[in-house]
Amino acid sequence: MTIEALRGRIGAELERTRERTCALTDAVDGDDLVKQHSPLMSPLVWDLAHVGNQEELWLVRDVGGLEPVRCDIDHLYDAFKHPRRDRPALPLLDPAQARAYNRTVRDKVLDLLDRTPLEGRPLVDNGFAFGMIAQHEQQHDETMLATHQLRAGAPVLSAPPPPPSRVAVSGEVPVPGGPFRMGTSIEPWALDNERPEHEVDVPAFFLDAAPVTNRRYAEFIADGGYADPRWWTPEGWAHRLDAGLEAPMHWQRDGAGWAYRRFASCTTSAGTANTSVGVARNARVRSSRRANRCPVSASTAIATRTFTAPSAYT
Repeated sequence: MTIEALRGRIGAELERTRERTCALTDAVDGDDLVKQHSPLMSPLVWDLAHVGNQEELWLVRDVGGLEPVRCDIDHLYDAFKHPRRDRPALPLLDPAQARAYNRTVRDKVLDLLDRTPLEGRPLVDNGFAFGMIAQHEQQHDETMLATHQLRAGAPVLSAPPPPPSRVAVSGEVPVPGGPFRMGTSIEPWALDNERPEHEVDVPAFFLDAAPVTNRRYAEFIADGGYADPRWWTPEGWAHRLDAGLEAPMHWQRDGAGWAYRRFASCTTSAGTANTSVGVARNARVRSSRRANRCPVSASTAIATRTFTAPSAYT
């Protein structure tokens, strides 16, 4: 890819990602943007200004060597300094200020993109820092979408319904064990914890053919799943005991059934499959065409049980 083609790819990715960010934040009014819809999540306006602040730190200041746009707000948008539950109490930029700040930062970034050599040092080789910032904003778009799912009231986002299933899917699928190549040594925008490509040996495991429903998870609870350590990793069982867990978070007894707060989550029914290594191994089995392009880090593997929340459970 030529340097000019790379600039074009970066610019398109930054624009596509920002359009998604704007769609997620323009869909609600100012009160919704500054409100904390769950202690699990930041106010949407925090995410909005945070993506701009990271863009300023890495691209305007580090890549471009330019004067700060707003160095006085760096501490407010440092995710390591402020837990999500505490962020509503911070003197955050209001929605209009956050949008204006992001526009100013993006104008400077696009100017830098036109004149920055995309080679010669690790931060800019193959557009690394620009790609990292685009991916960072995409991650926060996912976070903001989860916040939307936790909002009370009518949804403000819509999408076409998924196509109907061609066949009913149930049961478990065996994923064969063995060595596979994990991570990447060739993807230019991969982060350091996704490098280098290396061989990992994974034992065989079973993966549910379809996401676990609330009904099936409730059957697991009723069958004594929370009283039998066979179905838990040692770490998960220890946490269940220490925390006194009897059901997933947000589930409460409601007569003979369960009531829960709606939100979405990924789920598997086998411990190995629910680690990043298991996910990468499953991707390797499913797609040999990109077998060597699974940039997931084993160092971030966490085995946990979780559940999905479809629209209804009875």
